Amino acid sequence: MHLRSLWLLVLICLLVLPGHPDAQALAMGDQNNSQLMGTSSALVFPDYLQRSHIINFYEQEIHKSPDSPLLLRLVAAQYLKRFREMGDVEDLLRAEQAARRSLAMQPHHNGISSMLLASALLSQHRFQEALDVVTHGQQLVPDDPSVVSLIASIQMELGNYEVALQLLETLPNEEDLSGHNAIAARYQELTGNLAGARELLDEAMQQMDLFYTNSAETRAWFHVRAGDLAFASGDLALSLQRYQEALDLFPLEISAFTGLVRLYAAQHRWQEALEAANQGIELVPLVETLGYKADAQRALGDRKGAAETEALIEVVGHLSQVKGIYDRALAIYYADHGIHLPEALQIARREVAVRDDIYAEDTLAWAAAANGRWQEAQSAAQQATRFGTEDALLLFHAGIIALHCGNREAAVKQLTQALNLNPQFHHKYADEARRVLAEKQWLGARS
Repeated sequence: MHLRSLWLLVLICLLVLPGHPDAQALAMGDQNNSQLMGTSSALVFPDYLQRSHIINFYEQEIHKSPDSPLLLRLVAAQYLKRFREMGDVEDLLRAEQAARRSLAMQPHHNGISSMLLASALLSQHRFQEALDVVTHGQQLVPDDPSVVSLIASIQMELGNYEVALQLLETLPNEEDLSGHNAIAARYQELTGNLAGARELLDEAMQQMDLFYTNSAETRAWFHVRAGDLAFASGDLALSLQRYQEALDLFPLEISAFTGLVRLYAAQHRWQEALEAANQGIELVPLVETLGYKADAQRALGDRKGAAETEALIEVVGHLSQVKGIYDRALAIYYADHGIHLPEALQIARREVAVRDDIYAEDTLAWAAAANGRWQEAQSAAQQATRFGTEDALLLFHAGIIALHCGNREAAVKQLTQALNLNPQFHHKYADEARRVLAEKQWLGARS
């Protein structure tokens, strides 16, 4: 998942922590927001417009009272919110520092600072450190469902799905825990129950929309995730609707632009893809979005523009590697385009070493395949598909690798599954899957 998505999973856990300001707002919802129920989805709380002013206020107060753990954790939360909204990784470092200072001053009864510190670490892909922080905090509040949810989320990022399931099964079955539903939906998505994931996520999205006091970016994230799952299921019209809803709620939602670019590219709507990519890149120049922009430029005949975009990808990729983040998208881009293949494999192996989840294995499989290391690719692809994840691109990768390894039956099965899930899952690979299947069926008929 993208860094901002990882932090969002922490935020939705924080929403249900007793004593947290957002939790209080939710608790007051029935009393103060009853007139908004049913119509609040059309209303937006534009808190992001004041984010920097809020941060400046807290920074000034901290200058006056530098030993206040409360002020430090409040400003840490605001740094993290601004990171989600603007994508500035420096805000993660500020949040980490503020949360650590708060905990140093108040080591006990300061669970929110522990959660905030874990969030900052998690979003920097420092997964084990984040897990250690939250596990230590859990000793103080062993039955807190928010802490359990966060640990489950981190375990999924580390690829420990069985552990995550055990944790999720201990959570209370309450209808108003939209944050926990979002995390449970992620588990269902990864382990082969896309329909179940969509149902949980849709319920969570609707619950979040009921409260005007929920931040615009948080609500937009739920719409983006619903759009992602709709796209995975081949429901492109609903996917488009959800991304547009997200941008209506929060016009700076970078993941919505990335979703739109992927959607338009899959439909070969290249001019729209280029426009959406430019809008997203203006906010945050992500490797994934830049890659789609280069593909759109090539499709539109702008070779010079595509070359300039590829040069920018090199710069962004270098900066990302220095910070140790966004590596996965860079490895996939290199493998897809047949460039810097040894580096792609190196990146993918490093990802598996620190974050051995399904998509790290898929990245390793595809990078190894691009380097002609078919045995390593096959082993990684088997790991990536072991839970039956309903992701057409993941299945395509596994199918092509199976084909090269001589397993025709598995290849046909996985490529067929990919197209059944979403006939337009990728602007290039969907057509390639159809070509391979047609060829194999013809050869099978001849034999």
